[in-house]
Amino acid sequence: MTAIDPALARTLQRFARLDAETRTPQLDYTQRRRLLGELQAQLIRSPLPGITKADHFVAASGREICLRSYQKKSINSQQTLVWLHGGGWMVGDLNTHDDLCEHLALFTGHTVLAVHYRRTPENPFPAALDDVMTVLQWLPTLQGVLPFARSSVLLGGDSAGAHLALAAAVRQLQTLPSDIEAARIAGLLLLYPPLQPGQDNASMRSFASGHGLTPEAMQHYWQAMGQPQGPAAQWLRPGHCHAQIAQLPPTLLMTASHDILRDAAEAFAAQAQALGAPLQLLRAPAMVHGFARMLAASPAARQQVESACSHWSELLAHTSHRSK
Repeated sequence: MTAIDPALARTLQRFARLDAETRTPQLDYTQRRRLLGELQAQLIRSPLPGITKADHFVAASGREICLRSYQKKSINSQQTLVWLHGGGWMVGDLNTHDDLCEHLALFTGHTVLAVHYRRTPENPFPAALDDVMTVLQWLPTLQGVLPFARSSVLLGGDSAGAHLALAAAVRQLQTLPSDIEAARIAGLLLLYPPLQPGQDNASMRSFASGHGLTPEAMQHYWQAMGQPQGPAAQWLRPGHCHAQIAQLPPTLLMTASHDILRDAAEAFAAQAQALGAPLQLLRAPAMVHGFARMLAASPAARQQVESACSHWSELLAHTSHRSK
């Protein structure tokens, strides 16, 4: 097997303290959020030139949802990519994924709209998913007011954000036409999603230590989601909703070669393809979980994100052409 990209390997060494803390039996999530922010700040570089950013707020019941838009100055974007950050549904925020979202705007040419959803453990599932659906319902109401507000959007995420993106697509397909006023999800970009708790497979065993995300940490993240009841129990495991998986929009799923979540995500991709979903699977070689947050440290990671965006754009164009 190909070795880990040297730049990522050096970054993992710098993140060793974070890895150690994920093994703590009773992890303090506030400390972990602070620590991730500090570690991510070590990767800060100058903002990409030619990208404009602005913060926005969506009023919801008893809360505000913070959004951040990214757009290339030289392009009049015709599509909006709503992006959901990773972090085990517990950590991560708009700042930890600022660099990634700038690059997504650069690579796709779309306006990227990052969503800071409610996190666990204070807000068990489906609170985060409810925030995503609220944003999708809000966007069409501001068409003509905000340039990125549209009735049809693209949706994506990395890690836990990819799980939420898939869950949102499944939920929308289940609830139509009652959610007809929400922005329709026209495509999915999923980077190394966690899709099923309690997995025991080759990648989970092979990359259990020294590769960033650990089985212990992943188990802790799943447990913090809580035990949702009713329809939310299905949305927690969106891969089990076969009828909706078959109806997914054009989807690009990228896994990381050295990631405990690789095999489960690739098994889902094979299942979705067998059901007839227009899903393309890519495996990023020499990459670890979370590589999309390490673009400033690793040119190879940057190349993989750019490749995912390029293949996804081709898939969207091909699928659109065939539907005409």
